[in-house]
Amino acid sequence: MTHKQKKFISEYLKLGNATEAAKFAGYSKKTAYSAGQRLLKNVEIIDEISKYHKIAVENAEITVTRVINMIKNIALNGKIESNRLRAMDLLMRHLGAYTDELKIISSMKDHEVDALVNRLLAKLN
Repeated sequence: MTHKQKKFISEYLKLGNATEAAKFAGYSKKTAYSAGQRLLKNVEIIDEISKYHKIAVENAEITVTRVINMIKNIALNGKIESNRLRAMDLLMRHLGAYTDELKIISSMKDHEVDALVNRLLAKLN
């Protein structure tokens, strides 16, 4: 692969435009359009562009684990208390630490619900 072709790849990855990449790589302004199109049909160049594109996509990927680790970092090391508290709240929700009372009651047996209601009524009287 020539130096110009390598420069074309580098510029194409930045610009996404074959004609402009060809100009920056040193191809003639008159022939930049056709040179760019020809270079994009070159298997070796396409493979190299694909390789860098794949790496960029992998690096840009945001995973649940990555987000949780970022939130954890804010919860533990944040400088602003409100940000730390919000991050802790998000982590607690994610971990299922907050439970809905209805979920708890629906998982109880009938006699347990009756006993709970009787205790609550007794506290009101």
